[in-house]
Amino acid sequence: MTREAFLDRLITRADQGEPIVVAGVGCGLTAKGAATGGADLLCAYNTAVYRTQALPTALAFLPYDDCNALALQAAPQVVAAAGVTPVALGLGAHDPRRDLRSLVDQAAALGASGITNEPFLGMYEGDLRRQMEAAGLGFDREVALIRIAGRRGLLTLGYVFNAREALAMADAGVDLIGAMVGGVTSGGAAGGAGAIDLSAALPVIEEIVEALDRTGRRIPVLPHGGPLNDTAPVQDMLLQTRAMGYITGSTGERIPTEQAVREKIRCFKSLRREAAL
Repeated sequence: MTREAFLDRLITRADQGEPIVVAGVGCGLTAKGAATGGADLLCAYNTAVYRTQALPTALAFLPYDDCNALALQAAPQVVAAAGVTPVALGLGAHDPRRDLRSLVDQAAALGASGITNEPFLGMYEGDLRRQMEAAGLGFDREVALIRIAGRRGLLTLGYVFNAREALAMADAGVDLIGAMVGGVTSGGAAGGAGAIDLSAALPVIEEIVEALDRTGRRIPVLPHGGPLNDTAPVQDMLLQTRAMGYITGSTGERIPTEQAVREKIRCFKSLRREAAL
């Protein structure tokens, strides 16, 4: 299926009431589960790799690993487990030692059908963000990554934190927008605290949708993060905004894995054997 046909199918289904679901995964096991569960697109990136190691997502935004090396290492097992479900690889655009075109070519050679800009600089604030932007290693590099991937013929998912960033991604030809609301997802044993609640997140999502509407293109907006930590708040979000779907991360990988393994072990522990005489 062509990139254009794939996007048309997603939008048609969303118009009929079926949300677009993108699943962030960090290993083959969760990739296979997400694919067989019906995810429309899988995304593999460094934060998901950290999740599968029972580490907080936020830790992946500190300089302990090469984010691109982690994503490229995870790609083969995720692509193999995904079957016919397309996979987008998350690439860190800010490393000046990495040529963006070469990174995109490496991802494509590993079987990735798309590219996304994760990790993203929007997680940082204050002086660190200003210094990165001043050095030419800021959000514009993420936009350049998406533009290069799109011209290469790959599906593109651009993560943004506000309407201004969404418009920049739209100008680069992005196919899907990931609307980050409230930072990392709250909940679970290694979850974030959540920067904002749902009532504060909804206007941010609508502002992004409205900004994209003004471009004349239909670019699906798929929120992620913060208070969108289970099916109930995601359902509320879908009913109260014009978002076309949702991007899972911890909600489709870390949290359900923690819960399922914990409950299964409890079930085994509840079994009884015949007592010794």
